[in-house]
Amino acid sequence: MSSSPAPGNNRPVRGKAEPVPRPSILKDDTLEAVAEFIAEGKAKNIIVMSGAGISTAAGIPDFRSPGTGLYDALGKYNLPYPEAVFDISFFKDTPSPFYRLAKELFPGNFRPTLTHYFLPLLAKKKLLLRSYTQNIDMLERLTGIDEELLVEAHGSFATSKCIKCSLRSESDYVKRHIMNDQIPYCSKCGGLVKPEITFFGEDLPVRFGKLAQVDFKKCDLLIVLGTSLQVEPFNRLITRVPAKCPRLLINRDRAGEGMRMGFDFDDKWKHPVKRDALFLGNCDEGVRKLAQLCGWEDELQALYDEGHIQMKLAEEMEALALSENDKTKSTDNSKETTKKPEEAKEETKKEEAKETQVDMIKDELEEIIEKFETSTVISTTTTTTEEEAVKGEGSEVTKTIETDVILLSKA
Repeated sequence: MSSSPAPGNNRPVRGKAEPVPRPSILKDDTLEAVAEFIAEGKAKNIIVMSGAGISTAAGIPDFRSPGTGLYDALGKYNLPYPEAVFDISFFKDTPSPFYRLAKELFPGNFRPTLTHYFLPLLAKKKLLLRSYTQNIDMLERLTGIDEELLVEAHGSFATSKCIKCSLRSESDYVKRHIMNDQIPYCSKCGGLVKPEITFFGEDLPVRFGKLAQVDFKKCDLLIVLGTSLQVEPFNRLITRVPAKCPRLLINRDRAGEGMRMGFDFDDKWKHPVKRDALFLGNCDEGVRKLAQLCGWEDELQALYDEGHIQMKLAEEMEALALSENDKTKSTDNSKETTKKPEEAKEETKKEEAKETQVDMIKDELEEIIEKFETSTVISTTTTTTEEEAVKGEGSEVTKTIETDVILLSKA
């Protein structure tokens, strides 16, 4: 007597389902793929996020690089921990370390890097939705980028206010005190006056929160430059772009991989789409290569050259004005007093040295003006005041410096 088959034994064996291929937004994880994405017209609302790494080529140390980072160099301030220099509670009790550091970092001592000029280049191409920066050095502003396109997430030295009554103080007042190793106090309540840099324990600027809510939903290409992505909430911004928005990191080290929906260069987390690209190296190198792949390298270099020539021109104009003013004062003083032969001889030597210095400045200035006028993307300017300035007219020097500041703000 045969036994009947057990129920279900005759059912066909179903094979394992083939995994559904996940879409790749970029053809691979290289700069070439990102450049191709841009060339195809798919990137019309680019957001750039940047950190201290874009300013290291300008001579400003980043924060966390072992041995060279800013936090490693703060031992001389006798801080309980490196970040204390930017901690609002520590600052209220012990403000001097911050002001000593601020003297080293204060804007005016550094110039924008090639990477900084990538921002106005994107703006010129009408591709930049917004630039979000952690940096407080204000180098982005010096490129002439429209400030509406710039979000300084951690504030800057541009404005200052009292930490007690919130009364704003003139930037010159704060700068003068910091540069003279003095602590600025409020003229109204006597509280500490601090540049509006966001310290640990303080809220980020309101503008940052408002724009981030809107901008990152529109983003169709995110470019992250020179940041370790360790500071919240800035680092979380990379997770707020749409799921199919490609993301590029240009940095010396990998970053942003440990958070939910963070970078996934190795496809470890199997996100719904593959979209992340990586370039390991310094920012200027990566940005130049990307610009080259997009066919923009000459324009980027021209913007950089133009900006630096304008800044050098303004510096030389100011130096020339100071030298001419010193010469005029010295001449007036010599007419008012009768000097002994030895004193007159010494005064003559000093005058000759000053005249030599002025001539050297004039020669260098003429060379700069020549380069300034031949720049391939230079703004149109009138050279009359520049020529008069070379002749030593102090008032025209001042006018020309003002003109250059306007040019920088509108470039």
